[in-house]
Amino acid sequence: MYTVASTVEQGLCCSCGICKGVCPKNCITYHREHGLFLPLIDSETCISCGLCANACPGLGHAYEPKATAADTVSGEVIDCCNAWSRDPDLRHVSASGGVVSTIVSTLLKSGTYDSVFTLDSYDYRDVLKARRYTAEDYCIDWKKSSTPKSRYLPVSHEETVSYIRAHRSERIIIIGTSCAIRGIQSVIEGLALPREQYLFIGLFCDKVFNYNVLQYWNHTYSPDSVIEQLHFKNKESGGWPGDMKLFPSEKEPFYAPLSDRARAKAYFMPERCLYCADKLNACADISVGDNYTGKDESKLGSNSVILRTKIGKQAWEAALPNLESREVPLGDIQKAQALDMRLNNVYFGDLKTTSEDIDLNRGVPREKAADAYKKAWKVELQRLSSGATYDSDPSKLGKQIKRDNRKPNKLLHFFRRALGYIKRHVIKH
Repeated sequence: MYTVASTVEQGLCCSCGICKGVCPKNCITYHREHGLFLPLIDSETCISCGLCANACPGLGHAYEPKATAADTVSGEVIDCCNAWSRDPDLRHVSASGGVVSTIVSTLLKSGTYDSVFTLDSYDYRDVLKARRYTAEDYCIDWKKSSTPKSRYLPVSHEETVSYIRAHRSERIIIIGTSCAIRGIQSVIEGLALPREQYLFIGLFCDKVFNYNVLQYWNHTYSPDSVIEQLHFKNKESGGWPGDMKLFPSEKEPFYAPLSDRARAKAYFMPERCLYCADKLNACADISVGDNYTGKDESKLGSNSVILRTKIGKQAWEAALPNLESREVPLGDIQKAQALDMRLNNVYFGDLKTTSEDIDLNRGVPREKAADAYKKAWKVELQRLSSGATYDSDPSKLGKQIKRDNRKPNKLLHFFRRALGYIKRHVIKH
């Protein structure tokens, strides 16, 4: 019987914490390695029940096949729209339009759901953990709240899973990226819990960082003062989509350009993200992300929303009095989210060699040959290696960035092409 030790060995762990939460023997601990918090199994207490591996989203995902790869990874769709909160305070502090917080606060206040698991910290010096909120302690004052805004780091859902195992009848809202949603749903299925008592709000996810990026930004922006908190997106400096806001100890907060965040992701990312095509969170009841459609955009921020299930539709209709929304075609969201580029990950996944010969994107129609992506895949792995070892060898990243920024030698390129032509057409014959 497989355990998540196999997930770690193959570089497929996404640090979701679900395996630790589902383990009946509590034999899984975590250690930090390559910027991730990886599970470590105590072999003396492990009973090889396989529950951790069954719940592990790193070991692949099965999609319901459709006519095209883009529609397959988009999942089931009832309706799509752009939307934003009617509450100006919430919209101001949110990463984009405040839709997720509006849905959650509405449903908790009405008693439709008992609690929500979400984040409450901008301090990333230890692993982020989703924690439980009820109506009494959620959204008391948006100006002081630490639940809004996006975190682009792996989140542990260990406490979420432990809680639903012990409170089998509670109605719970769960917020997460696609890997977390899939993993928690596997737990619910394995425990034979009623699916209808959970609302899954899925976040669009264009890959996350590993935790080494915090050390990199500390060295880059604040070498003489520890960065204690960070907003990955903050609209105070000029509106949506927002720059980074950093909070060093004993110094005033300052901003860093959004473009710096985007560039860093090429180096500081879990390898597992390289093989994930589920950008739109296909298994959620409601999927929510930034609105890049060119419609209803605003410096105050707005969201693109996909309603997928009856559960999601009911939750949306309950929250709608507190939201502004405009219909938008799914195709607009697919294009705005560059879904065609994300499908490259399917072919990267096909190139990944696993000991169990796992199809990491089961059901997705292959429309191209994986071999055409081999060179790009190897470049991506090189970059990720430099970020994964940054905490032990920062110089490796500097060398990689220098290689990436090197201008191409046109003369050398000409000779390489000429040599290739000679090998193919002259020597061969």
